[in-house]
Amino acid sequence: MDAAVQAQQVDSALRNCDRIVALVGVPNTGKSTLFTVLTGRHATIANWPGVTVDIEVGKIRSAKGLLCIVDLPGTYGLIPSSPEEAVTRRFLTKYKPDTIVVVLDMSQPEVSFSLLVQVVEAFPGRVLVAGTKAELAHSLGVHVDLEGISRLLHVPVVRTSALEGVGVRELLDAILSGRRGGRLRIDYGVLEPFLEHLENHPESSAAAEKTGFSKRWIALGLMGGDEYLYSELHEHGLQSLASEGLRLREEFQRRHGLDPEHVIVEKRLEFIEKLARETVIRRKPASSFWQRIADLHMHPILGPFVSILGLLITFMLVFSVNTGFPLNIVLEYLGHPTAAEILSEYSISGVIAMFFDALSSWVVSRVPGLVGDLLGNGIINGVGFVLSFTPLIAMVYLSLAILEDSGIATRMAVSFHGLFRRFGLSGKSVFPLVMGLGCNVPAVFSARALSEEERFRAVFAVPFIPCQARLAVIVAFVTVLIRGVAAQAMAVVTVYVEALLAALLTSWIAARIVQPRIYARLGIKEYTPTPELIMEIPPVHRPHPKVVWWMVRDNTLHFLRKAGTIIFLLAILLWGIFAFGPSGVAGTVEESYAYLIGEAAGKVLAPFHLSDRARNILGTALVSGIIAKEGVLTTIAIATGSATDASAALKVLGIGPAQALGYLVLISLYFPCIATLAAMVSVLKSRGLVVAYAIYSFLLALVLGYVTYLAAAALIG
Repeated sequence: MDAAVQAQQVDSALRNCDRIVALVGVPNTGKSTLFTVLTGRHATIANWPGVTVDIEVGKIRSAKGLLCIVDLPGTYGLIPSSPEEAVTRRFLTKYKPDTIVVVLDMSQPEVSFSLLVQVVEAFPGRVLVAGTKAELAHSLGVHVDLEGISRLLHVPVVRTSALEGVGVRELLDAILSGRRGGRLRIDYGVLEPFLEHLENHPESSAAAEKTGFSKRWIALGLMGGDEYLYSELHEHGLQSLASEGLRLREEFQRRHGLDPEHVIVEKRLEFIEKLARETVIRRKPASSFWQRIADLHMHPILGPFVSILGLLITFMLVFSVNTGFPLNIVLEYLGHPTAAEILSEYSISGVIAMFFDALSSWVVSRVPGLVGDLLGNGIINGVGFVLSFTPLIAMVYLSLAILEDSGIATRMAVSFHGLFRRFGLSGKSVFPLVMGLGCNVPAVFSARALSEEERFRAVFAVPFIPCQARLAVIVAFVTVLIRGVAAQAMAVVTVYVEALLAALLTSWIAARIVQPRIYARLGIKEYTPTPELIMEIPPVHRPHPKVVWWMVRDNTLHFLRKAGTIIFLLAILLWGIFAFGPSGVAGTVEESYAYLIGEAAGKVLAPFHLSDRARNILGTALVSGIIAKEGVLTTIAIATGSATDASAALKVLGIGPAQALGYLVLISLYFPCIATLAAMVSVLKSRGLVVAYAIYSFLLALVLGYVTYLAAAALIG
């Protein structure tokens, strides 16, 4: 095939493309595997003119047009030393792709750093980085701070896993969103005046436009003696710039007695060494003793018990420090109510709540009228609500980071996989589900580490797990309205068993019914309702503080950026419906829009055979529970005129044990709180899906609540 025909072949493959995306990487980085996953194995193979080197072009239809993804031959740099490398460079300069995705092998990142730095220097504003082979890296004890790479190189970085299907959707979203890297400017010391002179040359802008390179890279190439660049400049009729490059190169050698190419390589290598030093950690395996202890988690019989015990102890410590729960319950049961109260009041979230309550009260007392109420009870409480979650998020991820970095987390996932896979989940879903017992917000966020298919199911399942806030409501209702220790214990167990069944049922429905339809509508043929656990089992080693810090920092900042804003805005909105009513500013709960909404919501409680007053109050409590489940008891207390005495308020309602149990199931399973809803939007990136889930959860909660009430009423007689 002659060169003209081959050229037409490449042009034809890229015809009608709205955006061109080039995948670039050193050989054996997982670039071709990533290309296959992105394009669904639908690719056109074109032979580059003049050489027997193939490039592959895959096409994806998107809301922003036809996306053409090009898998270029592997290369170690932008100055070619082989036909394959020459093809990669020529493609980048001829077709000037809109986005260049540099594929970074996380198991041996240093090999890719030189190419990565060169591409960022050469094509500023057009670069994304995709980190691959994370599982292999973890098994080898290699840890890469992708956020640190992003910060040092000023480029977006996405962690991907072709084996697990993690990060593929995020990478496509990043490509389509237009997020690109900024400019990287390495200090080349004595070369800087010469580089600056070439960057300001009259033909420099034309050279950048013709080649696609930055002015900085062109100056570096001229000083470094890049023969390909000199040839390209002559092709485009830019001989003046090429001649000036030769002159300055000779002048530098004469003035400094140094080869400018050596200076460039040396300074770039210094930067790469700094990059590796600050973002890569390599570990040695732990002793055989600790390896045997860790392997207990994979024992076919003992494994699940050892794993669940370890998780419960870990999260009990985390939540006890942050909220007092569940240690406060234990202390109260052991007859130490004062200690339990002190632990709850002076926990981290308790101290934050006290500070913002005091600040809110001070503002309300100093600023009169509605403005003060908005500032104090709306904005300040909204900020406090967001910040009260931050330490909890950080400490949950601290515990997860320790488990993951040590190698224990992988073994725990293996131990639970046989059970969870029946419901469309892998063993890795045990972490968000167990974490949900403390708080659904970090539990939902932890699902980001799962594959896209499994993440959907886990995020839908987790909010059914009763968090510590719902437990407070459950305990209050049970202790006040149900007599006898055995009956109280049975009531609590009933709520938790129904919640777990709802979570697993929801995951099964998502895997078997919902997702297949969504994927079919999107034209995605490959779908696995029963996930396989494809993981490298890493050696056990002591967690490294820097690696743990990377994980805690990244996930906590993600929460503040993504969910924090939504939580704050929803808190202000819900303040508004409690502060206002049809007559203006609401003086009491009964005068507010929230109460009117509660009256409407209370109609769904009709089958519980409640009095009109009880139905309206419990309906309003459903509305306040959307803000935070702790608000259920406060709303009932205020609406019944019992101030803050929840026990007295529940007695005033005049509801029986069966009604209480049915309502508890409803309040535990209906809409998640606004913080959890915000986390779901952040992880799923779809408000429509979250709204659909909210409706589904409410209907399921109603059905289970009614059934529980009828069953309890029949048993009690």
